[in-house]
Amino acid sequence: MATQFVFPHPPGVGFRFKKFATHVVLFGQDKWIMKNIENAYQHVDQIYIAYSEYPWTYNTQAIKHYRNTFDLDIIRNSPFMDKITIIEGVWKTEEDQRNACADRAAKDGMDYLIIHDADEFYFHAEFMKIMKEIAEHPNYDFYKVGWYCFWKTFDYILLGSSGEEIVGYPEFAINLKRGVRFASKRRPNKNDVYVIPPAIGVCYHGSYVLTNEELLTKINTWGHAHQMNPTEWYNNVWVKWNENSVNLHPINPPAWSKTKRVEFILPEVLKK
Repeated sequence: MATQFVFPHPPGVGFRFKKFATHVVLFGQDKWIMKNIENAYQHVDQIYIAYSEYPWTYNTQAIKHYRNTFDLDIIRNSPFMDKITIIEGVWKTEEDQRNACADRAAKDGMDYLIIHDADEFYFHAEFMKIMKEIAEHPNYDFYKVGWYCFWKTFDYILLGSSGEEIVGYPEFAINLKRGVRFASKRRPNKNDVYVIPPAIGVCYHGSYVLTNEELLTKINTWGHAHQMNPTEWYNNVWVKWNENSVNLHPINPPAWSKTKRVEFILPEVLKK
């Protein structure tokens, strides 16, 4: 059943119904994936999980050394499986893998496909408010949301080049009814964007809350591996980091000026 929202509307129009799904590209996210699914489950109509045994081809050496270690039976045997569609394959690029989910979601009649990577988390109340904001602004190609990006642990966030705590507004959802697909990584092939105000909701991004081994897997297999020297960045930035370190971004160093210690209240699924 589609998620129901009530909108301001002219007399006689009545309720509108919108169908929302999330999708996840699952590789090297063993520690997060079940929390991610739990985060989305109560809010959406469907969860698409694209699983490949092999990494993408951005780093030509990665395919020789890395394999997907996650056991899909953990998902299949979970209480969330009634809303989950697992798509298995091998994809050369991030956008190819995401488009496998977009194509299936469009076929299944979804209106909006949320980009909900395994290390991205939301308060339940804010998740619903973000979806409602999208449904009340239905005719955009895609939607962006701000995020806090955590570093090493959930005690530190990265700061932007001007010291801002919200370090970016990445793509949150695409409008499948407008024929939107992914053109480059999570970036869509169309341009009409609506930015969700931070007062409505933000993402708590655990992207760099990783052990050294997990971090090495990430930077050697992700969609930016060809834009950086993973070994150099790992040794010179990640390993040597302290609270006084600056210029931390792996692609554009000044974009993450430094870290800041915080005591944030975290989304519910991260408290377990």
